[in-house]
Amino acid sequence: MNIFSLRFDFDELVIPILGRNDNGLLLYGSAELSGDHEGFSVEAIQLAEGTMLRPAGNAESGRPAPFVDELFRRIAAVIENDKTVPGRHAAMEWAELVERHGEAA
Repeated sequence: MNIFSLRFDFDELVIPILGRNDNGLLLYGSAELSGDHEGFSVEAIQLAEGTMLRPAGNAESGRPAPFVDELFRRIAAVIENDKTVPGRHAAMEWAELVERHGEAA
């Protein structure tokens, strides 16, 4: 099984709050996607100004940081959902990567 990795750049990613996308919270940055031919998950997120987010343990000492951990989960949920615009773009880029590696094999 091939494991792939891809940097996915995003801009104006909207985080829904209470099920609504019109709250004005827009995020910019990139996500490190990792997975195989069946799909991907978000492994890390780097916001535009350099802040790095991981799935858990975002405090300086590696302890949980509830707000930042939740922010990671919410951004990852948008990118991993192919019903969102960023999610569709991530899925397309992922499919292209898998296809390129399939052709090279």
